[in-house]
Amino acid sequence: MAATPLLQPAIASAEPSARAGRELLRDNFGAVSGWERRGVVMKQDLPWETSLLQDPCLVYNQGGGPKFKLWYGSLYYVGYATSEDGVNWTKKPDPVLVRSIDADHNNLNQPSVVHHNGTWHMTYFGIDAAGKGRVLYATASKPEGPWTKHGVILESTMPWEDDYIYNSALHHDDRERTWKIWYTAGKIASAGGEPEYICYATASNPAGPWTKYPGNPVLRPMKDGSWASLGIGGPNIRRTRDGGYEMRVVGWQADYPSRSGKLLSRDGIRWELTRANLDLDLGVVGGPEDSMVYRTFVVTHNGADHVFYNVKNHRPGWNETIQLAVWRDRLQIVDPAKWTVTQGVAIPSGASFEVRDNRATTLGNAAGAPTQTLQGNVPIRALDYELQADVTPHSAAVPDRDAVLMTRYTQRDSYYYAGIASWGNKYAIGVVDGGTNVKLAGVGSASDIVPDQKHTLRFAVRGSTLTLFDNGREVLSVVDPTLIPQESYVGLQSSTGTGRTSFANVTVRAL
Repeated sequence: MAATPLLQPAIASAEPSARAGRELLRDNFGAVSGWERRGVVMKQDLPWETSLLQDPCLVYNQGGGPKFKLWYGSLYYVGYATSEDGVNWTKKPDPVLVRSIDADHNNLNQPSVVHHNGTWHMTYFGIDAAGKGRVLYATASKPEGPWTKHGVILESTMPWEDDYIYNSALHHDDRERTWKIWYTAGKIASAGGEPEYICYATASNPAGPWTKYPGNPVLRPMKDGSWASLGIGGPNIRRTRDGGYEMRVVGWQADYPSRSGKLLSRDGIRWELTRANLDLDLGVVGGPEDSMVYRTFVVTHNGADHVFYNVKNHRPGWNETIQLAVWRDRLQIVDPAKWTVTQGVAIPSGASFEVRDNRATTLGNAAGAPTQTLQGNVPIRALDYELQADVTPHSAAVPDRDAVLMTRYTQRDSYYYAGIASWGNKYAIGVVDGGTNVKLAGVGSASDIVPDQKHTLRFAVRGSTLTLFDNGREVLSVVDPTLIPQESYVGLQSSTGTGRTSFANVTVRAL
């Protein structure tokens, strides 16, 4: 897709042609603006609800009555709740929409609601008896209903849509006097049918007919091992003050996990999706949002953005709750525009880092995961560069408990790494290529690493020469021609889920 100027500040630290010595990335792990998580605001507590409360959709301060009006799915139903503060909610005791027609015979959820000219308009997802997923339409004179169903308005017309059209975001453009809808099409087969593409359509009447944009899909997955590598879906739309569009999306890194991102566009059609668009990462391991972050919906309340979103935790069973987070300045968090917090290649086990005292420290609480990694989201547009960071291990070295710097990172299974307490050595350099981990060089014994002793590690990659420095002294060098990408990413890693390591003063410079 064409570049969107509004997105450029997120990646301004990396330029297409990096001059030697130019700084390409810096992170001192200071306070940043971001989402302050407020926890669960809605969970299963009504007889008709399943353990899944999904896809919150809000109308804020419109149509009279409570300021917050929220509709949510619960697998086979749509529920409705109200609030004055966004924290304390009153649910309608009965669902406002239930399965009653052929098109929603199997499932009914994912509401999107617009209040226009005194009428409440809802699009929602229905699955018929044959398993075909489509977008349906209903109207009501009151937000709590009763709702009158008008049937299917969008369905699959292309093979890549997989007979699965869902995750709709309905919008009325008052300036253009046009109805617009963004929706998900296609299924990631390996992930049980999660979204693959985002598409767009317009109509003069929400009941249809709808005209699909001929250039669909307007957003595709990145296919680069990042937070939205395998799939992109779950759009929610609002207009920005300058007349553009803001889209909240759900991205799938692999089969799992999913996370939320924020994109901007001038026309609602041309979007740029990058790693730096990550907006809301997983919650802390063991918490209520440590497995999946799903659809996010943002409203501005009392001068601050409030995001409502459904999540899955990593506990037994399948449980989804609706959470709240508020945008705040100066939070002690990992900056999602710079880093994605990851564990194993396909293990959704939550964040394992905390930011404190200008350091990002692994929590050591992801015992079932093979790594604790900050995967870079800022593109390093240079073949030759050096990554430097202060690295402090907080426990005695154990076999293969790496504390390493990662360079020329392109996919989750393709990168160089160098650091301390690796392969049983004090220092080691290795390569992961196609998922195969190979030691390239090592020196000394891992037992020489002293807990709480800081190492200023610098990993330089110049052509095929890989060199590791500690406190300004060269400690290891090797030649390997395996990975020579012109653009890549960096990362920081402790290679076991129980490792405790701090990273600070991260810089990347072109060579």
